Amino acid sequence: MCINAKPWWWKPLWIAVLLSTIALGVVDYFLFHVPLERVAGALAITLLVIDVSYYIRIKPSTKVNRATYIMLGIFGTFLVTLFGGGFIIQAIDSPSIPTYLGPWLSFIVLMIASPIAGAFIGDQIGKRRNYRLPLSLGEEIMRAREDQRRE
Repeated sequence: MCINAKPWWWKPLWIAVLLSTIALGVVDYFLFHVPLERVAGALAITLLVIDVSYYIRIKPSTKVNRATYIMLGIFGTFLVTLFGGGFIIQAIDSPSIPTYLGPWLSFIVLMIASPIAGAFIGDQIGKRRNYRLPLSLGEEIMRAREDQRRE
């Protein structure tokens, strides 16, 4: 196996992703009359996210993977706390959390304790997986390099 071997669809995939992103920005501007500053900002953020996802997938490292697990843990627990708590409050027709805890304590729970717990959970999951992300090419590349050294 060649180290730099990529599937046949690899280059057309990234070309299609970039072109569709730009095309959606043009459609937003001309059809939906979104202001140009907002379109440019959204395109910049989208292209940055595409770059980061490409980097994480192709050039994995333990430090980057650990940071990814921690960020996913923070984001996941924040979403579960915010939307899950809101759903439960709506489902049982209860007053909001600040009514019970007060504004400062609810801020501390939602904005400080939740991300800290999420970072801890994400790091623990990453440790169990040896900080390997699903679908990353790091192991395959490392195995291919070892195979080339043996030959």
